[in-house]
Amino acid sequence: MRKLYLILLLPIFWLTSCNDFLDVSADNELLQKEIFSDYKGVRMAVNGVYRSLSSTSLYGQNLTWGFASAIGHNYQSTSQYYLPYGLYEVASFDWENASAQSLTESIWSKGYNVIASCNDIIQQVISKDTSFFGEGKMEKDMILGEMYGVRALVHFDLFRLFCPAPVTQNTGRAIPYVTRYPDLQPSYQNAPAFMDSVIVDMTRAQSLLAVVDTVFNRRQNTSIYSRVRSDGRGLVDAPDDFFLYRATRMNYFAANALLARMYLYNGDEENAYKNACLAYDFHLRWFRWTGSSYQGGVSNINFLYPKRYNELFLCFSNNDVVDNVENILKGYSSALRMKNMDILFAGDMDDYRYTGFYNKTTLAYGAQRYATWLRFSGETFKEVLDQLPLLPVIRASEMYHIQIEYLLNKGRKEEAIELFNSLRTNRGAKTRLTTDMTIDDLRLKLVYDIIRETLTEGQTFFMFKRLNRDIFNGSDDIKMTPEKWVVPIPYSESAYQ
Repeated sequence: MRKLYLILLLPIFWLTSCNDFLDVSADNELLQKEIFSDYKGVRMAVNGVYRSLSSTSLYGQNLTWGFASAIGHNYQSTSQYYLPYGLYEVASFDWENASAQSLTESIWSKGYNVIASCNDIIQQVISKDTSFFGEGKMEKDMILGEMYGVRALVHFDLFRLFCPAPVTQNTGRAIPYVTRYPDLQPSYQNAPAFMDSVIVDMTRAQSLLAVVDTVFNRRQNTSIYSRVRSDGRGLVDAPDDFFLYRATRMNYFAANALLARMYLYNGDEENAYKNACLAYDFHLRWFRWTGSSYQGGVSNINFLYPKRYNELFLCFSNNDVVDNVENILKGYSSALRMKNMDILFAGDMDDYRYTGFYNKTTLAYGAQRYATWLRFSGETFKEVLDQLPLLPVIRASEMYHIQIEYLLNKGRKEEAIELFNSLRTNRGAKTRLTTDMTIDDLRLKLVYDIIRETLTEGQTFFMFKRLNRDIFNGSDDIKMTPEKWVVPIPYSESAYQ
């Protein structure tokens, strides 16, 4: 256990990038006292958590367009020229390879580092009276809700990588669910107890953030311009920047949506459906679909909305993400090319996710790539530039998928088709699904649509793992085995168990 609890002992201050606090003293206790001496220090610590979440170790690369998309086989994977820097090895599920182990170690260590930071902040905030905070109880609830939600999210994504999926009926040991700071000997939970802890934390976040985001932050949450950025459009009531950009921080809408994802992964489709419906209702009232002119119907590539940020319930942000992608492409001109797109979109070649996002010859570094993470040439629309740093975590379309799957499983085919056609229409697919299709045919359509919707955003692998279904590879799917599905716990940690 030595490696893990060394990670957990890393203080929050290493995440803050604040030289003032680092220069005060090397003594951990003194640093703790100083950084949490007023509410501004707490805010700085919270912002440090989001910087770490957006790092390349986590959602800035590994859990979005890098590691997670490689193991989901969104990219061509037959050569290291297509997937350099360890991505070829992880796409081959060669977990013993040193490059692959370096990536899994990075995810594991940074993930538990973020969890430790959340625990530190939670303990500090709980101990303080509401009068300590600049905005009183509302601010205290917001910080606690965010940290409980982030703690649940990171634990969940580590579980999805390093443990068997619940569909396998695994009840054995999972990984540690850490709720204290510092925890010198975190105990490993069994898989059902671990997922119970995930649900409890995210439910707590949902409750704490409900009033924060539907009352206190209501005006900015009803506008994409204020959810993702402040643009002087008269919709911002927040007292300062700490309360802005709610889509880029854990929020009430994201908690609903993530609970739906978590319940579905855990095999509880009733609660998954209930929470998906809650998030779906907000999508209809407060959010909106990206317009056709900013997807596949775009006449000028520089107006394409790469992250479709109108639809995001949660994203993080890293200003260097496009540079990081381009650095790979500069060294490997064939890297990150898409896979089996003509097969994936067969029958729907008018789908915006194909016509708008794929194989644009005007994109830098050649064709056959996906536009989500690339910089466009020429004069680019400001609202496009604003989206480039965003790191999608969960979007509204997933709530449609969850409801459709539930309705199909319940034999409510007509309702499922109506909802499915609504999603497809907003993605430009003109061929309508009809009631003469079998439920099995519709389920296959749904699998393909989930792949289309999650291309290069890191969720494809987890869909296949949840269903215990071989990974799509065109006409000849990749045969999966238990050893391929489960990323081994890094040797640096397992050696001390």
